Amino acid sequence: MLDSVVPRKTLQGQRELVDRRQKLHARSRSLLIAVHGQHSVAELRRQFSALGDVAAILDELTKLGLITVDTQAGAAAPAPESELPPLQLARAFINETAVAALGLRAFLFTLKLERCYTKAELSDLLPEYRRVLAKAKSEEFAASMVSRVEQILAGA
Repeated sequence: MLDSVVPRKTLQGQRELVDRRQKLHARSRSLLIAVHGQHSVAELRRQFSALGDVAAILDELTKLGLITVDTQAGAAAPAPESELPPLQLARAFINETAVAALGLRAFLFTLKLERCYTKAELSDLLPEYRRVLAKAKSEEFAASMVSRVEQILAGA
């Protein structure tokens, strides 16, 4: 996949966020959640490098029909509206990225996440989310993930 292309979720990808039929690995699901039709493959690789081989994950999502790419850089069509509300999408993203980064060590953090029902409660958890990701991966990765959550919550 070319670095300049901009992936976006397909309708099937949107449905996967709700249905979880594909039983995606946490890393794949995290990246699927993050694909918004606004960031190039190069940007996604940079931001999600801590998840492993981002290109391979994107190829997997493409083969499953969950994402598609536009051949012209910057010419991505807007992604269809998510079937998940922004708050639920943000919670799912936080959960999936924490599990992908921390593995079993994410258990206590995810218990705290499960008690977040409002945008304010989720926002209050972001400093801890950033801290645990920075400790497990890197500060750059943590900052990138928190930025993604804040983008998602901006729609809430």
